[in-house]
Amino acid sequence: MSLKKGIFYVFIANVINLIISLAKGFILPKYLSIESYAMIQTYLLYVSYVGLLHFGYLDGLYLKYGGKNFEDIKKEEINIARGNTFILQLFFTIPALFISLILKDYVILFFSLSILPLNLATVYKNLFQATGLFKNYSRIMNVTSILSFVGTMILLFCFSIQNANWYILITVIVDYVVYIILEISVCTKLKKSFSIKFSIQNFMENTKNGVVLMLGNFSSIIMTSIDRWFVKIMLTVSDFAYYSFSVRMENLITVFITPIVSTMYNYFCKNKNNNEIKQISSWCVILGLFLIGSAFPVKFILETYLNKYLEATPIIFFLFATQALYLIIKGVYVNVYKSRKQQSIYFKQLLIVILNGILLNSILAWLYKSNLSIAVATLLSVILWFFICWHSVKEIKLELKEVFCLFTGIIIFLMLGLSLNSILGFTIYYVSIIFLIFFLMRKSFLDLFYMFKNFILRKKGQL
Repeated sequence: MSLKKGIFYVFIANVINLIISLAKGFILPKYLSIESYAMIQTYLLYVSYVGLLHFGYLDGLYLKYGGKNFEDIKKEEINIARGNTFILQLFFTIPALFISLILKDYVILFFSLSILPLNLATVYKNLFQATGLFKNYSRIMNVTSILSFVGTMILLFCFSIQNANWYILITVIVDYVVYIILEISVCTKLKKSFSIKFSIQNFMENTKNGVVLMLGNFSSIIMTSIDRWFVKIMLTVSDFAYYSFSVRMENLITVFITPIVSTMYNYFCKNKNNNEIKQISSWCVILGLFLIGSAFPVKFILETYLNKYLEATPIIFFLFATQALYLIIKGVYVNVYKSRKQQSIYFKQLLIVILNGILLNSILAWLYKSNLSIAVATLLSVILWFFICWHSVKEIKLELKEVFCLFTGIIIFLMLGLSLNSILGFTIYYVSIIFLIFFLMRKSFLDLFYMFKNFILRKKGQL
């Protein structure tokens, strides 16, 4: 599958996911208490670390099959991958269940129940992404989003439930349903019945290859969640709810970033042309500046619909600003590291960024004791990460005028977002950004514009 078509499939899935996430993202905070919303966000924070529990085995599979075709993978290898993952995750699930029962902690209980379905589903997600089956990957996203949304809305509007445990339980149930659907689908595709096999050699080989990438990914998760831990530990429940809401809004922008991040690895494995990678980097600068402008519609909704979370507005703008940088870091540089098997470089860089993030968060949280100061620390940490990547991979380095365009755009975005109302800020921002990009990056802008135009026209012609 081509890069454009892969991005298209994942993009469509993400648009569907965006609509559903928008509905959930605004409806739940509107009707649930701040305490219940904070508890749901605590579960989501815990479950973001589930990927650590496979020790890099699934990342090893991702690297092993990158750039290959799914049909080339032997059925036996998939059965072994399933079996290795199942047995390993069961090893963690049982102790976690006992701990939750001893502590009588429902969040840990639901976390323990999520371990198996999430990591077993990741077996297939990684294989689909690595082999370019983005259509299959997008279907997983759609099914997960739709089922979760329907279940949540039934609890909220049919039964008027306020207890957060029920909403978390729905999420866990959906994880199991999606995994079962995946198993049935893959077994049907391979024309082979379900079986569990364990191979120590296979486990050790893939874990050895993937452990550094897993640590890098885990470090990336720490990097993107360390701010919430500081808010949770050092500030109030209300502060955590406001900050988590801001993160939830920030995650909506990943609907557009994910297609690029998830398809680039397969593309970079097959294409080593540095000039093309540089061109993609330039496009990411433009796309990033356009995408972060979606913070203004979010601000409009807060102004008109969700006033009790209005004080989260400054946090939202600082967190959205990080996404313009993440698009380049994760979409280009991290995928280049992976495709070149340079996971150790990626991991070392992340360690520096994480230590810097911990230091910045500690200092600013101690000095100002506000969740906004932690959002500022997060943006500064991501800026450091960007410059480390920019300096280390010189052959695909963005030009100085492109870097200037990126950071000037971010400054304009923050100034307008923090000082003007949503409608006026939105208008002035996009006029400013179009002028800035057209002045500094005209060729890349026109190339990107015509690429999208031709792609859309070709799709219309196929209908």
